[in-house]
Amino acid sequence: MRFIFTIIVSTWVGVLSAQEIFTKKDISKYLTMDNPFVYSEVAQRFIYKHRENYQLGNFDTALRAKYDKKDYPLSDGEFYSAGMVKPMENGIEFSADYRYAEGEQEYNNIKTGDEGEVLVGVKVPVLSVIEDINERKLNLYASRLDTEKVNYKANDNIRLLYAKVVSHYYTLLHLYQKNILVSDLVNYAEDRAVIITKRVKVGSLAQLALLEVQQQIINRKQRLLRTQTEYENALEKFVQYLNITKDEFNRMYILPPLMQMDAEVFPYELSLQEALENRPDLKIYDNEIKQLELKDKFNGVSAYPVLDVGVYGVHDFEEKDDGYKLTFDFNFPLQRRQYTSRSLEIKNEILHIRQQKERKVSMLKTDLKLIHNSISMFTKNIENSKLEVELVEKIQDAENKKYLMGLSNLFMVNQREIYTLEVRKKLLQYKVDYLLVLQRLNRVMGRSLEGFE
Repeated sequence: MRFIFTIIVSTWVGVLSAQEIFTKKDISKYLTMDNPFVYSEVAQRFIYKHRENYQLGNFDTALRAKYDKKDYPLSDGEFYSAGMVKPMENGIEFSADYRYAEGEQEYNNIKTGDEGEVLVGVKVPVLSVIEDINERKLNLYASRLDTEKVNYKANDNIRLLYAKVVSHYYTLLHLYQKNILVSDLVNYAEDRAVIITKRVKVGSLAQLALLEVQQQIINRKQRLLRTQTEYENALEKFVQYLNITKDEFNRMYILPPLMQMDAEVFPYELSLQEALENRPDLKIYDNEIKQLELKDKFNGVSAYPVLDVGVYGVHDFEEKDDGYKLTFDFNFPLQRRQYTSRSLEIKNEILHIRQQKERKVSMLKTDLKLIHNSISMFTKNIENSKLEVELVEKIQDAENKKYLMGLSNLFMVNQREIYTLEVRKKLLQYKVDYLLVLQRLNRVMGRSLEGFE
């Protein structure tokens, strides 16, 4: 009885049960946020978004209150105040307070009427406002750049994950088609065994011929079991990235034959241009430079004196009178070693990052050249292998006809069939190598899974 390859059986069962052909486009259906392989690659972006929102809290309007009461042997007093302060992104702080003071104050000389007074003021860090940078703004913008960097990293992770899954998919198609070829080899031997058995029975062939073909069948079944195991293992690896089981995949899908795709291959210059525009890992370098430039801008403020100006207006409810308070806060380190050292440190860090990016771009250019060379080579080898397959198939058919006419032997037939199998497998290998190098081109050009940019 003919040895039936299980994958072929599942293919026909799939047709009857309306299974779908699983194509490369179907991969994206499973690479969603519910997939742990995907979520683990992008989870940091949600964490850093909350960190960014945390920095926004530095600009929240804050309520403040204070109460002092003393009753000393020689003095007594009571003081309380309540109000709010609103910091702005440019560094200016607005405040409004109501306060009441009675008796002798311990830490200030504030005196108010019986109904208290209102104090409205603004504090201006002059240099920070002029340079448009302050510590709160630094922390907020640095956090936003951190979020942007993490998004780039997440997109890069998805790019690499998608490339890996597609590579597994092409490998799976290759092994699927390889199994069919080896299964055909088993079927050839089983068909031949039927003919030889009839001839042995009528005495036109010796019993040895039947033993030889039976040994040939066993050898080919062993070869098929090896390729089947390779396929099953590859399927297990592939479906883990889809977050489904092998049984679920087999129940829903069948695989298409491995074919050479007529994909558009951009010339080297366009490939390089797209890579430089799309690659998230290259954008990370630019992001890091932006962060350092922001820190350098903040550090530049320390090159000048600290000058904070405060203006406060006061209205006393009892006296029905207004007043004001003007403050100046001046601080200037004469040696400025912190500013100088930090400035040199940042400049060297920026230079280091630019050199890293330049090195990566150089490696990218080399990678693209190698890929385009490989694409050209595989394209030519595929065409040559197709011609070779046609030739060896004709030679195999001729050898089989000679065998049926008694002009050849089983050894020669076996050799022809094995060689034809190897040539077909070589063509399959060239096709999968072509598809893999195309996928490598997409990965290097920065193309990723849609919906995650």
